[in-house]
Amino acid sequence: MLIFHDYPVQGALFDMDGTMFDTERLRFQTLKQASNELIGQEFSDEYLMQCLGLSAKASEQLAQKFYGTDVPYTAIRKRADEIELAFVRQNGVPIKKGLIQVLERLRKSGLRMAVATSSRRAIAEEYLINANVYKFFDLLVCGDEVEQGKPHPEIFITAAQRLNLQPQQCLMFEDSENGINSASEAGGVTILLKDIKEPSDQVLAQTRFYYQDMNECLNALDQYIPEMGMPQLQESFPQSLNQLTVGIHGFGAIGGGYLAQVLSHWDGFTRPQRILASTRNRLYLESVNSFASYSIRYNQCSYDERIENLTVIDADNQPQMLDMYMQSSLIVLCLPEQAIPSEAKIIAKGLLARFMSQEIQNDEPITFLIVLNKVCAKYLVLKHLREALLEITDEDIAEHILTEHYFCDTVVNRMASKLTDQALYRQLNIKHQLFKQYQSDLNEDSIELSDETALTEQQEQYLSSCLDDMKGQFQAGQFLQNMDLILFHSETDMPIYVENRSPLLHKMRQMILVDQISDIQIIKNRLWNGCHAMLAWYASLNGHETIGIAMADLAVRQYAERLVDEVKLGLANLIPNQKKQLDRMAESFLNSCRSAYKDPCERVAREPLRKLNFNERVLGSLENHIQQQLPHQNLLNGAIYGYAHALKILELDEILIVQHIQKNVAYMDVTETQKKQLLDQLYQGIQHELADVDLAFNEMFGEIKSESV
Repeated sequence: MLIFHDYPVQGALFDMDGTMFDTERLRFQTLKQASNELIGQEFSDEYLMQCLGLSAKASEQLAQKFYGTDVPYTAIRKRADEIELAFVRQNGVPIKKGLIQVLERLRKSGLRMAVATSSRRAIAEEYLINANVYKFFDLLVCGDEVEQGKPHPEIFITAAQRLNLQPQQCLMFEDSENGINSASEAGGVTILLKDIKEPSDQVLAQTRFYYQDMNECLNALDQYIPEMGMPQLQESFPQSLNQLTVGIHGFGAIGGGYLAQVLSHWDGFTRPQRILASTRNRLYLESVNSFASYSIRYNQCSYDERIENLTVIDADNQPQMLDMYMQSSLIVLCLPEQAIPSEAKIIAKGLLARFMSQEIQNDEPITFLIVLNKVCAKYLVLKHLREALLEITDEDIAEHILTEHYFCDTVVNRMASKLTDQALYRQLNIKHQLFKQYQSDLNEDSIELSDETALTEQQEQYLSSCLDDMKGQFQAGQFLQNMDLILFHSETDMPIYVENRSPLLHKMRQMILVDQISDIQIIKNRLWNGCHAMLAWYASLNGHETIGIAMADLAVRQYAERLVDEVKLGLANLIPNQKKQLDRMAESFLNSCRSAYKDPCERVAREPLRKLNFNERVLGSLENHIQQQLPHQNLLNGAIYGYAHALKILELDEILIVQHIQKNVAYMDVTETQKKQLLDQLYQGIQHELADVDLAFNEMFGEIKSESV
């Protein structure tokens, strides 16, 4: 049962043409063409508008009034059916946007469902099967199966009776005056969806609920459908596809190894019919498109999750990128910070093309999820996007485009990593060998594998040949389809925090909407990113290859736990209203580190000077703790490990390191005495870490020890 606006309903009865399918306009065209062929005169719009919702018999009687008693209506209708069927069989049934989502919600609410259409059964069944919505309905009642067609209530009364329900227990969805009259006379809860004709006051008087389109009806229905909770990792994706296209601009570790899953779970009722993901990695592009799917591996629970309905496009192919921006309702920007200025140019072109297009079917705003490991990343993206737009259009259009769409900052709380080209090469080579064995034609000419990161030209050519050989077989569903193509390793943390700015996001299962996203960004930046970097620097200095292996070292593990507790203490004072999320993210971080055997310390420890900038993930926390007179020894040690890593592992210039320390400590909002003390602690700590290394820094330390900031 569903309680809808205080109406307890147990059934839903749907008209077909004009309500579920955008076929009334198509029907007008085919009837005009058929009448012109058979009587040399097109049926008029006036006549066709009056036919809306009428049975075939009633439409014939009306035709005789307009065109004479000898009009060959049956022949015209038959010819129109032929033309319409030919169009539908070639192009598919034009489904009303939002229909699949509405049907899924009603069905999952436990309602019994039926179609009550004036169309003949043969036509109705073909359309419902063609549109893949037949599965939602328990039964059909068609125009050729009742004595009296709409506006008589017989068809709705019959449908309710066959569902063992009373009409007043049923929602009745219609688009026409005759249909509403029929549903109202039957006693149902009438819902009018606008189609071609504006409803009259008389029609509205018989209508309980009126919606401009199916999406507006969906939004109203959502108020009475309980939200699905956060999915479990091994929970299946929704089976039904909605009519949405979504994009991932940047098919990397987070885009492909996490956001693709978020988009596939969608709202739990349906998922997008198409996901487009852009990359410049030719090997990833060809592999995913050849296998028609790929998988994310969760090593913590030995589970491979397959992502389907995803097409990888070439980020350098402008037509493909423009198509993504023209068609998508939601786009995730998964780009590194340094790529934003250049990628903003293609984003601007895509948004301008969408704005200028007269043929675009998706006229709704795009919802952008900005996934960038940076506080207030949205403003950085908007800055470069505005500059890119002003290069190709005038200021008024640029501002209109920027205000038309939803730009939402996010916080990602999951670690994900992608396979190297060489690891993918080895995987594909093994699968190809199995494929050839399956064909009883083993390939003995495989190229010897290399441990280098990049592929040789010979290896690339060989893989292209392998993929071409397998492409048809995988897409045809042969046995190798079950051998997943593993592209990403991922941790199991499910939610993504998203700024609450777009109505599209309210039902997304893995999204936690946050009004003040900057709070979560600060927690993520300082607790997760900062601790991750400091842990990696310490682990790297101790010779560990991955975070997971490093956590087996008691000293490393204890340092990580002390560090997290210390950072939490400062954040709890700084953002007191986010204690729940702070505790959750702290525990999630430590759990992820304990099993991060695929997370290289070298990768996490990269760019130490950027991460040690003033007000960033490390010094920002350190400054906060000094100001609040909170314990900060573990944070101080983390900064020392970062500089020592830069000198000892990365072999950066000693003068550059000294200048970086002096400049960034000088910017800190603490007293001069505290700055000098901090400088002394940093220099002494770094010198201690480098005691066994012959670096000029150790000599420079004596010269600058007594200098003021």
